[in-house]
Amino acid sequence: MILAVALIYFAVLIIGAGVVTMRRVKTSGDFTAAEGQGGMTWIFITCTFVLIPLGSGHSMSLWEQSYGPLGGGALLWALAVGAIFLPIMMIWMGPLARSTGYKTFPDITKAMYGRLFGWIHAAVSGASQSGIIAAELIGTGVAIYTLSGGSAGPFSDNLKLPVVIAFIFALLYIFFGGFLQMAWINIVNSIMLIGGSFAAVIGIIVWLGKNYVYNGAAGLAGVQAFYASDPATNDAVINNGAIIGEYKLNQFSNLFSGGTLLDIFIPVTLLHLCAITISQGHNMPFFAARTTKDIRKGVYLAAAINAMSAVPWVLIGVIAVAVPTVMQNVGTEIGKLLVPEAALAMLPAPLTGLLMISLLSATLSTAGAITLGSAQQITHNIIKDALFPKMADKTELWTTRFMCIVYAVVCLILALTLPVIMPVFFFCFMLNIPIFFCYISGMFVAINKVTCFLTLIVGYIFAFWWTFAPPAWAPYPFDANGTTYVVVLSSFIVGIIIPAIIGRGKGRTPFKQIIKEARGQAEARLAE
Repeated sequence: MILAVALIYFAVLIIGAGVVTMRRVKTSGDFTAAEGQGGMTWIFITCTFVLIPLGSGHSMSLWEQSYGPLGGGALLWALAVGAIFLPIMMIWMGPLARSTGYKTFPDITKAMYGRLFGWIHAAVSGASQSGIIAAELIGTGVAIYTLSGGSAGPFSDNLKLPVVIAFIFALLYIFFGGFLQMAWINIVNSIMLIGGSFAAVIGIIVWLGKNYVYNGAAGLAGVQAFYASDPATNDAVINNGAIIGEYKLNQFSNLFSGGTLLDIFIPVTLLHLCAITISQGHNMPFFAARTTKDIRKGVYLAAAINAMSAVPWVLIGVIAVAVPTVMQNVGTEIGKLLVPEAALAMLPAPLTGLLMISLLSATLSTAGAITLGSAQQITHNIIKDALFPKMADKTELWTTRFMCIVYAVVCLILALTLPVIMPVFFFCFMLNIPIFFCYISGMFVAINKVTCFLTLIVGYIFAFWWTFAPPAWAPYPFDANGTTYVVVLSSFIVGIIIPAIIGRGKGRTPFKQIIKEARGQAEARLAE
């Protein structure tokens, strides 16, 4: 029943928004940036943007970390994104991208470094986002699997149909009305995300008060007593590899120990800043903004929603480890099923439905936005620019819709190959890092094509090397788990330091200055 209610909710919301907004989509610009609306106001920009980074990385990944050594420290991910990444995007990077006047990020890098680099950027960026969408389809599939009440038999087999359903909903999320459709859906889902997840937490706390006792302590006090049961070592391993210790109930207690700072917080921050800041899917709200002020106005609301949205998943994950029934039911799939099994064991059906609708709100928004952004890049920057430069706008509109389907199918195939998804997910982030440094260098330092392409070559060599055959001699934190550091450092040296020396020495002008001068000349001509 709760599965039917949840699917009906999303079907009505998605198809309803699609039918209404499709009437307003006349051009490719309407489809990808709601150009026919004269630009989107701040509430649309805020709600649309804040949901895009809230996919499986902000939900499933957090509860996966909560049963390991991190515990409450998993919320450092939310701190890195909400307190650092989001403000930088909305205050600086978003307005900067919008100020160029271009439709896509490959358009910007094409203007800096030429058509070839623009094509490479579009192709690499599209490929890098495929692993992320695959992870979102899996997260959505887990929510649908939970709504069905779970099933007997191998989890990987039972997840296949839910992932296919996830693929259909993710595609419908943006297929009819494009960005405008997604914007309307995300306003509703922003409310559902926070309301549903926190309602579920309250329901679990009520259940604990009535049903859970540990060493004479009931409710949340019992959970605390459970984690304090091995205070001497803080590393007692219990069912299915979960770790206990009272320190796990404190978000910051192990920030400077156990590699948390260098292994989690800094890499997560770097990956967001160096890979997602130039993602077309994440930046679509900014390209569609009515004014720069509309981008910046909602930064506090966006940061609050982002931070709050992570709390329920970590809380439920930490609590679930203390409940024997949940730990018995998760089997070998503790990472994926910890929160779903907790919901099924401790919540009434309506609250389980609300919690999974919250999860669907996060994962579907991310999958839909990145699918739309990637399809736009492939259509606009490769199919049209490289192959059919005289393509009519109507043809570009329908080609973009068609590429949404093609791209989503590719990601569905990846999602159905469960064992390889997580390595692909993290490797995909690495592909955008060298492009980020080329973008920043050309924008602020100097436009140098030689060092630009050299940055790509060097960055990708290190990305493949450290991901698939990391050297044993590399010191911490640049060892096998330090791929992010290696790729960022090499890209920074080749992409920023060298152009700063060579480019400035030859007097090459940064792209931001070129735009400013061109705009000034245009205004002077108009004044005449």
